[in-house]
Amino acid sequence: MSDGIKQPPSTLGGVLSHLGPGLILAGSIVGSGELIATTRTGAEAGFSFLWLIILGCVIKVFTQVEVARHCIISGNTTISALYHLPKIGKFIGWFWLFTFLVALGQLGGIIGGVGQALDIAAPFFGENGPQIWAAIITLITVIMLIKGGFSFIEIFCTTLVAIFTLITVGNVVMLQSQPDWAITAADIREGLSFGFAESSKGNPFITALAAFGIIGVGASEIVAYPYWCLEKGYGKWIGENDQSEAWIGRARGWIRVLQWDAWGSMVVYTISTVAFYLLGAAVLHRSGLIPEKSETVSTLAEMYEPAFGPMGPVILLIGAVAVLFSTFFVSSAQKCRLMTDNLHVFKIYRLKDDRYRIRLIRIFSLVIPVLSLLIYLVYPRPVLLVLFSGLMQSLLLPLLGIAALYFRFKKIDPKLKPSLVWDVCLILSVLAFMTIGLYLMIEKGGDLLNKIVP
Repeated sequence: MSDGIKQPPSTLGGVLSHLGPGLILAGSIVGSGELIATTRTGAEAGFSFLWLIILGCVIKVFTQVEVARHCIISGNTTISALYHLPKIGKFIGWFWLFTFLVALGQLGGIIGGVGQALDIAAPFFGENGPQIWAAIITLITVIMLIKGGFSFIEIFCTTLVAIFTLITVGNVVMLQSQPDWAITAADIREGLSFGFAESSKGNPFITALAAFGIIGVGASEIVAYPYWCLEKGYGKWIGENDQSEAWIGRARGWIRVLQWDAWGSMVVYTISTVAFYLLGAAVLHRSGLIPEKSETVSTLAEMYEPAFGPMGPVILLIGAVAVLFSTFFVSSAQKCRLMTDNLHVFKIYRLKDDRYRIRLIRIFSLVIPVLSLLIYLVYPRPVLLVLFSGLMQSLLLPLLGIAALYFRFKKIDPKLKPSLVWDVCLILSVLAFMTIGLYLMIEKGGDLLNKIVP
């Protein structure tokens, strides 16, 4: 087809062969939110918030797909689409930018976690080991970002996510053979009873809500996902809307591929997230352990000892390095693209063509990882950095929900309208965002802020 137009696949095998953006997204998702925020929620609350963790993974996909649908049909990037919303667009754009800057702290927490894990596995550098390892990993990341393209990112993330997901789910299964640690039917019933936990250690509800903002598809992933879809080619393959039946057919077909991609990745990261939560509840909560400060990784290693014995910490360290490094790498790649587009949309630096875009992405491939490392070196508290970023993402989610509703009810071509069931789920998704965002802002936002800024 001319001009990059491509017919959508007509078979399941063809659909599966065109998936990819969701796997890259999973490389970002199955990381700090799951390994740190989710396990800490389980450690503080026990099984009580399992329902909230599952809800946090599933309900955001409706908004994710709606935003991505608009972008691949219109050809606009997410930042451009948000910034040009009537009345509130510029506010959302600037609030997103603030959240973006806060998320650099999350990346700092992630690279700090990698440094801690490597220092435990290979304590070559004395008391400054975590910082030195973090600097080494940052350098490796910069090189990979500058040299690697979309295909490399796709394959790299898929491999690391698959390895650690299998290890973690296997851990949960093996835990069932240990009488003191086995997860019972009563535990699952408690977790799905929509209850609220009380704990003498920490504040499980605020931790759970912060985790809600960062697990599964967080606000940053909702913003980033359309970029990967456009880079994969979904928008180009649909082509410009010429109001023809051929265009409608292509649009429907590639939207179907988009939905398979989004929901398929949701299954992967939900399984992983639930496994992490159950490990935190079954092992850390029962042991009275909370992962925090410089003991974060060593505390998390306790989750793997009941099933794997002395090899447990080794397995955790290998997995932690893999999954946290994957998150650091993919999140950095996303932020390079987002910041490049942000400068263009905000008219700070105009991108005349793809050469300017590629050049700026490469510059940010150096700047963003190094800035994240500096944040960790100045403030070496990975858990609080990750949780605070989750809190800010929870506040951004209602704004993204409003944007998704606008795209659905004001901008979509009438011939591409989804079903009534989809519309109801999308509205419920946005209502959940608003409820949790308002609760955090009015009642609990200061609690975590006081921990960040003593």
